[in-house]
Amino acid sequence: MKFLKIALVVFVILLAPTIANATPLDYYETRVLVDSEKSKFTMIFLFEEAPSGSLEYPLPFNIKDFESSANFRNYTCNYVEKTWGTLINCDFSHVKEGGRVLNIKFSTNDAVKKIENKFLFSSNIKTPQNVKKMILKVILEKGYVLIEEPEKPTTLVPYSPRDGLEGSDGRRIFIEWKREDVEKGEGIDVSVTYEFVKPIKNDQNLIFLIIGILILIITVILGTRNKSVDTSILKDDERKVLDIIRERGGMCKQRVIVRETDFSKAKVSRLIKDLEERGLITTEKSGRSKKVYIKSESD
Repeated sequence: MKFLKIALVVFVILLAPTIANATPLDYYETRVLVDSEKSKFTMIFLFEEAPSGSLEYPLPFNIKDFESSANFRNYTCNYVEKTWGTLINCDFSHVKEGGRVLNIKFSTNDAVKKIENKFLFSSNIKTPQNVKKMILKVILEKGYVLIEEPEKPTTLVPYSPRDGLEGSDGRRIFIEWKREDVEKGEGIDVSVTYEFVKPIKNDQNLIFLIIGILILIITVILGTRNKSVDTSILKDDERKVLDIIRERGGMCKQRVIVRETDFSKAKVSRLIKDLEERGLITTEKSGRSKKVYIKSESD
């Protein structure tokens, strides 16, 4: 009997997240902000169209600070604590139309372990549905850095899998993994080892630190200056809207887009709202219309 209970718990933990009878995914991203105790998760789901069905996402740990948001209406998302962890449930059965983006946020104290003076974040991030593009980004809170690469074989490495890309936003260090054409239930078994850096009190060392930060910021700015928008997951209608804005130097009025596309005003408004929420464009009121801008590469 005891063996059956243990087997049941293991089976439930290994269950893949699922979207039952639901709209397929175009894009799935998980961002995790970590410090010495807490991990703050943000999950972003981009459906091919307004979602239907339901989503179940099992997690092998307890969570708190749960919230969800979407650019469509008539959905519910909540979570239930289980003996093996937490089950997130989202119901889309009453969603009739609207956007395609769902955001789920929560935090946990169970994904970070302290090993001597180091911290280890580990988790298995899986996709609930076949998805064209999947991204996982682990961000270290300010004051934390990755451990150095060990000279001898050890279980503690800066991060795994080793194909992650290191980067910085000028304040925080992050590691990013990208996958394409990921099947349902598959994902990334990730670990990141980091440590806290004490503030430098010596004036001379502080000067060197400031110089190093300035060099890093300049490097990041130069490295992102040529960054282009990934349009591989855009629909034809969305790509057409962006092309019209580009042809006019990166800005045009919403009514021009209506005229050039021959779409209805409601459809153009919906497309612009979706593109703006995904960070591809910005808008500005201009009388009875709107000015629509391609988002600056430096934004």
